[in-house]
Amino acid sequence: MQKRKIIWIIEHCEIKGTYPFERAVTLANLLQDEEVILFVKTANEQLLDKLAQTGLNIVKFDRFIELKKKMRELEPHLIIHEGKDTQVEQIEMIKPFCSTIVHFDDFGMGAQLSDCHIVSLFGESHEEPHTHELAGSYAFAVPPNLEKVAHHILEKPDSSIKDSLPHIVVAFEDGDSNNLTYRTLRHLTQLQIPLKISVAIDDEYHHDIDSLKMMALSRKNTVIVQKADALLELMPQADLIICNANYTPYKVAAAGIPCITTAQQDNELNYAFTREMNGFIHIGLGRKMKQSIIQNAVMELLLHEQRRERAVRKQRSLEILTNNEILKNLLLDLAYARHNMAHI
Repeated sequence: MQKRKIIWIIEHCEIKGTYPFERAVTLANLLQDEEVILFVKTANEQLLDKLAQTGLNIVKFDRFIELKKKMRELEPHLIIHEGKDTQVEQIEMIKPFCSTIVHFDDFGMGAQLSDCHIVSLFGESHEEPHTHELAGSYAFAVPPNLEKVAHHILEKPDSSIKDSLPHIVVAFEDGDSNNLTYRTLRHLTQLQIPLKISVAIDDEYHHDIDSLKMMALSRKNTVIVQKADALLELMPQADLIICNANYTPYKVAAAGIPCITTAQQDNELNYAFTREMNGFIHIGLGRKMKQSIIQNAVMELLLHEQRRERAVRKQRSLEILTNNEILKNLLLDLAYARHNMAHI
């Protein structure tokens, strides 16, 4: 059977961070038996360097209108859009040249024109979903580096405190525009119990790091870990993770680690994944975070072993590590027109 031409269009979106690029690369690598091309738009040179090292066919573009000519020439069987929310005009521009268009986590009007909208950042809506919408925790693709870390953690499924000092990891990814890293660390330093605190700082963090280091000096066993994959390095040691409510909780749930989430942006307030039913404690909007609320949440998870066990059990029951196979098969079904959206 003829190979399918599968095209990714990935545009950088500040509030979604770099994960949409990670998801695209992860899934593209699973579809290497097909003809795959990634069209990318980002000003992040470090990210472009990473993409260049993947061995995938990467093509940069600056304006969406450039894609109209490219799609006309290529006539792909499947287009997958990631990252920035789309407008109706953009999708109308490329739709005539492709039989099937898939969008991931697109909250723009253009998503309504897609044939399938796959949503991991689903909200707490009581309305009927659109017929072309597939929402669930399976929409998170697991990058290989996360998969390796999660398997390592799952080899020792015990949810008890690992060392003499409970270890809290603070990890606000996706740019941390409201500097919740600083606010959270300040609140944690006021806790009057022995703790080890590690603060994960990745390449997207653009606030003053010296102020964090000064605060870390004010409390024993507090360190700043500044690395591209700081969270992944710290996860095996973590007894509790405090993070934003975007894609990071999926990384935590892949391994199963007690977790407190707080919304970095207003839109994260509505995301339903980081709720009690999935093993999380969600404490609302981060920039309005009160010291008493986060400290109570921390103490609840550190002092009550049954509470930690329940959180870990709920996260692991989601079986996030099986997502890649689900997404691979779904995209292949769509590319080969083996689908009927009414029955997926």
